[in-house]
Amino acid sequence: MKNKLKLIIVIALVFVFSLVAWRMSILPLWGVLPLLFFLSAWMLIVLAFESQFKTVPEFWKRLLFTSTGAILLSLAFPPYSLTPFALFALLPLFHLMDEALLKKKSSWFLIFHFFVLWNILTTWWVANAALMPGIVAIWLNSMLMLIPVWCGLQTKKYLPGLGFWPFLFYWIAFEQIHHQWEISWPWLTIGNAWSGFVSWVQWYEFTGTFGGTAWTILINLLIHQFGGRPIYSGEHSIHTIWRTHKIKGSAILLAILAPVCFSWVILFRTAEPEKEVEIAVVQANFEPHYEKFEIGESVQFHRFDSLSRTVIRPSTQYLVFPETSFGEAGAVLRSNHLKGDPRIQYWKNFLDSFPDLALVTGITSIRELSDSETPGRASRKFIQTASEKYYEVENAAIQIKANSDSIPLYRKSRLVPGAEIFPYREWLPFLKPIVDKLGGSLEGLATQENREVFINGNHIIAPVICYESIYGDYMRGYLKNGAQAIFVMTNDGWWDDTPGYIQHREFSKLRAIELRRPVIRSANSGSSCFINVKGEISQATAYDIPIAIRETVGFTDRTSFFAKYGDLIGYGSRFISLAIMLTIIALAGYQKLMAKSKDFMKIN
Repeated sequence: MKNKLKLIIVIALVFVFSLVAWRMSILPLWGVLPLLFFLSAWMLIVLAFESQFKTVPEFWKRLLFTSTGAILLSLAFPPYSLTPFALFALLPLFHLMDEALLKKKSSWFLIFHFFVLWNILTTWWVANAALMPGIVAIWLNSMLMLIPVWCGLQTKKYLPGLGFWPFLFYWIAFEQIHHQWEISWPWLTIGNAWSGFVSWVQWYEFTGTFGGTAWTILINLLIHQFGGRPIYSGEHSIHTIWRTHKIKGSAILLAILAPVCFSWVILFRTAEPEKEVEIAVVQANFEPHYEKFEIGESVQFHRFDSLSRTVIRPSTQYLVFPETSFGEAGAVLRSNHLKGDPRIQYWKNFLDSFPDLALVTGITSIRELSDSETPGRASRKFIQTASEKYYEVENAAIQIKANSDSIPLYRKSRLVPGAEIFPYREWLPFLKPIVDKLGGSLEGLATQENREVFINGNHIIAPVICYESIYGDYMRGYLKNGAQAIFVMTNDGWWDDTPGYIQHREFSKLRAIELRRPVIRSANSGSSCFINVKGEISQATAYDIPIAIRETVGFTDRTSFFAKYGDLIGYGSRFISLAIMLTIIALAGYQKLMAKSKDFMKIN
């Protein structure tokens, strides 16, 4: 009977997988279909793995327990934002790590299942941009998450007195490294989950997002210290646990409530900046897959023009357009010759009636290299030229003013792996076909080292482009150059109407708190909004509507502790992790040496 039930489940999963794959092959936009695609594929793998075990009922109990933790951790992230679930969602992971030390069969597979399910449920929407990025992001990221787990197990093996506490440092070190290398995908930084409860984490202005990660793991570890079998074993009740562990229970409550109360104190003491600036934001809403880069620029110009005129007034000082607003559908913009471009002149003429108004917009452009310049990593050769001429493609932002010939330009410099940069192409040339599938190129986009800021009178803004807004430590560079506010220009329509654009918007709240700067988001499609220095959102626009909004925003020169000193928790965790691992290596080497000495003594 059990085999028949399993067969029915397998047939149902194969049917769902096949149906979804077929629908995805014919539909232009996929919506929620990638979630069903990934879940059905993974459950078929799980079923194939289950057949290797004799104790099938116990395996399914452990699988259910593990899946519950992954589901709770997913619900902690936007758009659900049931973030307090994260404070105990990692318990199944620690129980599985205990079992892995005892070499219990399937423990490593279940740990991997925890990460895969969490990745699928939280970031499945990536596949709406392209299927391959979804596959790579989910399964590669899940495999990378096994590294801090392995380090934690090795530490408990050789230094059992430390328990799993070093795992806290290993995980934060992993997250911090994941923010910096070329295959960066920091979306699931655990501290990001608290974007749904910003009133609880105002202390991010001191710790950054890694402070939220540390707090979440700390609470999970404290609860894990209650000891005993996991809850699914039925050996403990909540009443029994509390009666026998009152001191530990009180410590856990204090560890939860103290940071929350501290956050509320900071929240009530944080005042809105007094330097008021009126800003208008346009959400043009051109569907990026099949509309934005296909229709003529004249159509797009007309929509931007008409939407802008509905919202700006003489007191408006900034008008913000989204990422890659111009330069794709028509002739490419050349950043070496912006002043003479008729499209730039169009907007300068538009601004003639508003002398105090500055237009900040995203563009796609190319920069031609001079003969004296040495081609770099992002340089491409012009094909139809007799001599060797090179150029670079830029995802950039510019500022235009009617009464100024200066057009400052900033190049997006934290790039999306695959789509905008070929990660470690010197070592991985065989990945070129995959990068081509992602819509990327061997050269990728040009970047810059300095975080450019745009100046308009006494006002200084940070022109942040899309993916860059996920990186708190990276964005400190704008503040070092004097930025008083953050403008995020993005195009979140690549992910269709899914949780992706909501998550991206919500994470910007954390940048506002970390840096204590207002964030103004202009999305081509997605959600535009204003976010104050407390991380509170106003005028969040709905998905898939063209709209323009206006608000008076408080600019500030105040510097938060995090903005001044950066990711101290991240770098500190890397140092501590390295020190512990070197100790383990030395200890393991010493134990092997002693074992060989004993064998030698026995022989002689």
